[in-house]
Amino acid sequence: MQKFTGAAAQAEAQRVVAFSREAIDSALAPFAPGSTFTVWFSTYRGIEELINLPIELAGEPLMYKVLGLDLLDMESFAQGVASIKARLDSRFSRLVAQRLLKTLVQLQAVSRSFAMSGVPCASELVTVGSAIGYLQSRRRHILALLHTIPNACQGSRQLHELDGLNQFLYLIETACLGTTAMHCNLMLSMVYPDFSLEGDDAGASASHGFNALDSLFLEPERTAITEMAGVDLTGFKKLPVNRRLIFSKAELENNLAHIAAAYAEFNLDQTTYGQLAAFFRSLLPMVVDEYFVQLTPRRFDELCSEHKLSDALKRALVVDSGDYVDNTRTYAPFTRVSGELVTSVTLLSRFANHWKNSCLNRVRRYQIRSGFIFEGSVKEALRDQGFTITGIKRIGHAEFDVVATLDGVIYNVQCKNNLVDLGRIEADVKKFVRYNRSLDRAYQRALEKERAREQVLLGELGLSDIKHFVVSRFPVATQNPSVLPFGEISRFKAIAVGT
Repeated sequence: MQKFTGAAAQAEAQRVVAFSREAIDSALAPFAPGSTFTVWFSTYRGIEELINLPIELAGEPLMYKVLGLDLLDMESFAQGVASIKARLDSRFSRLVAQRLLKTLVQLQAVSRSFAMSGVPCASELVTVGSAIGYLQSRRRHILALLHTIPNACQGSRQLHELDGLNQFLYLIETACLGTTAMHCNLMLSMVYPDFSLEGDDAGASASHGFNALDSLFLEPERTAITEMAGVDLTGFKKLPVNRRLIFSKAELENNLAHIAAAYAEFNLDQTTYGQLAAFFRSLLPMVVDEYFVQLTPRRFDELCSEHKLSDALKRALVVDSGDYVDNTRTYAPFTRVSGELVTSVTLLSRFANHWKNSCLNRVRRYQIRSGFIFEGSVKEALRDQGFTITGIKRIGHAEFDVVATLDGVIYNVQCKNNLVDLGRIEADVKKFVRYNRSLDRAYQRALEKERAREQVLLGELGLSDIKHFVVSRFPVATQNPSVLPFGEISRFKAIAVGT
């Protein structure tokens, strides 16, 4: 085991990133680009359907049967699959049921292979329920591979439809994860003077960590659509969705309309989101098998012109890099494959939500309102953990965000909604570190200000003990124990009470 610190740690992180990039390109090169893309896209669809299965089957006995399938015991797995096959066929369309079963069969093979080979993530592939969490955590890499395949694959080797996960999940574990992990470690080495990396042939471990994601491995946003409670949705007319499908073009249309209705108070439809939504709706007649969309670049240009999409939006819609690291941070839904542009209803929905954020983040009224919504989300999370929310917002000239109590102690929580572009960790790490440092200092000054006026709250509530915290909507790399990202809000009680 070798230990790296300072400049040596940064050099080692950069070396591993370069090595991982080469390993990815080398592993993909022998495959035929067109057919490999087709198989992996179908595999990706099956993964997405399996991830969403607990939502589709919520409250149904079949859900527990599926989630409890043992992936390591071949006999038990075979019996379990036999017992659910007819029920899947009855509950879903024939093709959806077939894809789910194919995904389960591939997962079972990968689970046993990883376990026998001692791959660390094997512990996450014990049951279908745990495997869904695993797939959620790797979704970014699974999609980045899809975008990278058309350029990186340069051979003639064919990928069998039941061999996608077996071929590429190992690549994700051994090379793909290393690119993002080491970019993160490079950033941390610039933030923390005492940062160190310890590594050998089996892998590397870092002295500090950084969790960039919210719950369910979702990227943070100022205000998720689920937080837009109390919004008048009477004008939102939801199209009926076939319950035998997990994804469909009707669901895409509903998502577009739901986003517009949920954020209508900020005139979202009057931004370029309105043009984007109209463009996406023009694609609906082209949807094949309720999922895929394929069109020529010429037709794409015609539709962009017809809906007056700006050059910036048009560029953002199409993957423009063959580099794996670049593709881990893209939201572009269209990939160029064999002279065509290909996407899916789920990737279009993903981009719509991303572009919604891009449009709203420029609206001052949204910036202010989202701050209040965020405070409400923090209050709800603390209430769920047993805290009493006092409702105090102002005492004299002093304003407060969230004031809670627990066991005779006041918890004064400031809610910071400062936007952080996490893509800069890979794209421009030095710029990310500079901004991170400025936020860290700003949050420290905010805490010092609260400590200086804590007597106001102590006097108002008649208590003698108080603790101050900052909860940031976006993650910040910091050694300050009083600063917690919202993605880890479930740990607030354990951290706050223990300090």
